[in-house]
Amino acid sequence: MSQHVDMPGGSAVQAKAPRRSPAERSEETKRRILDAAEHLLSTKGYAGFRISEVASLAQVSRGAQTHHFPTKDSLLLAALEEIYVKTRAQSMALIASLKPEDDIVAAMQQDGVNFFLGPHFSMALSLTNVGDGNTELSKELRRLSLTNRRLIDRAWTDALVSRGIPRDMAEIVLSSTYCIYRGLAVRELIHSDAEHIQKVSGFWHDLLRDLLARTASSAS
Repeated sequence: MSQHVDMPGGSAVQAKAPRRSPAERSEETKRRILDAAEHLLSTKGYAGFRISEVASLAQVSRGAQTHHFPTKDSLLLAALEEIYVKTRAQSMALIASLKPEDDIVAAMQQDGVNFFLGPHFSMALSLTNVGDGNTELSKELRRLSLTNRRLIDRAWTDALVSRGIPRDMAEIVLSSTYCIYRGLAVRELIHSDAEHIQKVSGFWHDLLRDLLARTASSAS
């Protein structure tokens, strides 16, 4: 691919775009395959996931696909890890942006909404339920899920502790909040109701913020 470059005096020459290295081309191919796999998982779930469709959607050869991901299992594991990389980065950025005066309850709730009510939870859920936990793939998928979520759980717990909340209470607060949004996400599969989500969120926010304020005050 080339582009015009204006020269002094108004003339122009053709400048070739920098040639990508084999490593860069390989990484781009891998990225296209993962993006295609994630798209298929988001639209069809694990039950409708066909590895033959991935190469077609990614516009790569089957040979290129099997070079990066020799088996369906290896592609599914990589796709789930990619999902968690994105959600973990989003959560960590939110936690890192918090200031002492910020409403940590609202931020924690937003994180719950982002993951459980966003596009990634249904994909992760369809994968972690593979084989009812009885296959090597399902065990590895669940291990990957647990490892990644633990990192986020620890970061939120530390953020709550820094506000004067005892660690055991912080862990329960986080778990309870996630349980609410996990349940709302399942409810959304049956009946979508944004107003109900807002009401539940508002109720839990006020209840929890009052509890944390009293706890932090008594501990100081």
